[in-house]
Amino acid sequence: MSIISKIEAQNLKLPPSWMSRVTSRGGAMRNANEIKKILGEPIPKLADPKAVPPKVMAMFASGGLLERLRKKLARIARRKGGKILPAHNTIASVDEEDNLYVGVEFLEQFGDDEELIAGILAHEWGHMKSDLPRGVDWSHLKWDELHAMRREEEAGADGFAGRALFLMGYNPDAMMKFLKMLDRESKRKNENKTEKLPCHKYHNTATRLAILKAAWIAQKQANADAKLIFEQNNNPTGAKVGRVIGDG
Repeated sequence: MSIISKIEAQNLKLPPSWMSRVTSRGGAMRNANEIKKILGEPIPKLADPKAVPPKVMAMFASGGLLERLRKKLARIARRKGGKILPAHNTIASVDEEDNLYVGVEFLEQFGDDEELIAGILAHEWGHMKSDLPRGVDWSHLKWDELHAMRREEEAGADGFAGRALFLMGYNPDAMMKFLKMLDRESKRKNENKTEKLPCHKYHNTATRLAILKAAWIAQKQANADAKLIFEQNNNPTGAKVGRVIGDG
């Protein structure tokens, strides 16, 4: 079964955002810096609000872009999330308390692209939706198992993001374009040997793009089918309305 089919078959049930949880705690895994570098990052450094450009800081304010997107995602996911905080050297990440850290540098460069920011936040909300127990020590797992766990985590978050983007009224195009850009930058760094350790936390970019697109299409179809069922159930004449689900 392909990873895309697996995501759909599981109805986008999300595995744990385990790295942020493990590295936020004590114990052996907390001190394993090589694990952080290969599979995930520690909690990013908070930005001083006074040093953040006013245009960016306005996005964090009540009524700002990030808070407006939070409301949409909270309705969709039925999970409010914690604080949304400005941070450095990150695109976005979520901690064990569902606090969301959004990169100041990222917003400076892409703050005008609402569709992209919606996709980034939706991906992080996907991590919040994890239903496996928190505080588990994963240090007994082998490297291949750790890599596989993280890839499943990220694939689930991508799947949630694709569906959430449709429900919020956005296309996945900006998110897909951004992932392609990150892939080009990663390949360039590898060619220049500026990255000392490989990153196995994600499936390859082609797979991630396919997951996003497939999830968006699946949600679009689900909404269309739900609308058709509603129309058929509320048609007093009993006449056929549109196509029958499953036809064609």
